[in-house]
Amino acid sequence: MVGFLLAPLLSDASCDRPKFSDGLQAHQMGTIERYFRIVYPANYSDQAHNPLVILLHGWGGDEDSFLDQDALRRTADARGVVLVAPRGLGSGAPDFGNNSWAFSGSGTGVTEAGMPICDPERTPDYRYPSCKASNVSKTTCAWTHCQTQSHTDFDFLVALLTRLEIEQCIDSDRLYLMGGSNGGNLIWDVALEPRLGNKLAAIASWIGLPHQSYLAPAKAASLPPALLITGTKDKTDPPGAWDDFAVTTTSNQTDRYYYESASATIRAWSTASGCRVGAVAAPVDAPAPFDCRAYCPGERQNVRALDCRLEMGHEYREADAWPLTLDFFLSRHR
Repeated sequence: MVGFLLAPLLSDASCDRPKFSDGLQAHQMGTIERYFRIVYPANYSDQAHNPLVILLHGWGGDEDSFLDQDALRRTADARGVVLVAPRGLGSGAPDFGNNSWAFSGSGTGVTEAGMPICDPERTPDYRYPSCKASNVSKTTCAWTHCQTQSHTDFDFLVALLTRLEIEQCIDSDRLYLMGGSNGGNLIWDVALEPRLGNKLAAIASWIGLPHQSYLAPAKAASLPPALLITGTKDKTDPPGAWDDFAVTTTSNQTDRYYYESASATIRAWSTASGCRVGAVAAPVDAPAPFDCRAYCPGERQNVRALDCRLEMGHEYREADAWPLTLDFFLSRHR
C-alpha cells in the first residue's frame, strides 16, 4: 500500500514519468546483463498512456536491427507508439556474437518426441560453444543460444515489460510483441508462457514459424490475437500451401530444418483461442499486395489469428508489413 501511494501517478492529460536519459539501457537478470533500446514518439510527454511495441530481431541481429529503419520509426512516431528493441543472447564466454532467441526445439535440436528438428546429414552444425559445453543440445540441429541457466528469454521479456510499465508512461492494455525471423520463431512460444500472454494485447511474427511438433496447445490459458506474415517464396521458413497442414522443410543452399506450416500454425492458434475452425481458411479483406486468410470468422480488426502472405523470400518488406502490423496491433486492447 505504501509503495502504491509513493508511486508516480499517471494523469489523463500528460506523462509525469520522464524518458530514460540514454536510449540504450541495461537490465540485470541474475548474473547476466541484458540490453534494450527505446525510441519515443514526439508526443510521448503529452500522453499518459502510450502504446508499446517490443521488437525482437532475427538471428545475429541486435537492438538496432529494426530501430535503425527510418520508415519504421516514422510510422510509429506518427501513431504515438513507443518502440523497444531488446538484444538477444550470444553463446556466452568466449563467444558473445550471433545474438539469438531460444524457442522450443532450437536450443535442444529436437522435437517434443525427441527426434531431430532438421536433417543432420544435410544441415551444418550451428551449435554455439556454450551449447556444446552445457550439453543442452541433444543433436547438431540446435542453432540458438543456451544461456538458460539463470533465466529464460521469456523471464527477461516479462521483467522488461514490468519495468517499462512502472518507469514509463505506458498503457498496460496496449502492449504488443513482434518478432522477425528468429524473433518471429520465438513469438509462438507465448502460447506456453501465460505470464507474458496475459500481458499482451496482440502478437505478430514476420517470417518465423515454430519448429515441428511445437504448435499451440489445444487449450491455452490466455492467447493474444496473432498475426503471421510469411513469404510464398521463402526457402528458410517455408509457409507451405494454403490449407496444407504438413510439416515444411527449409530448402536453401545449406539447411534442412523442419517447421510447422503457416496454415497449421494459424489453425492451431485459432483452435487454442476458442474458435470453431474448419479445414479451409476464409479470405479476409487486406491491403494490397497481401493475401490474408483466417480460420476464425470475422473482419481483420477482430479475428483471433490472421495468416497474411506476400510474394517474397525470407525478407521483411517493412514498407508493407509494418503498417499492416501496426493496424493489427492498435485495433486491439487487452
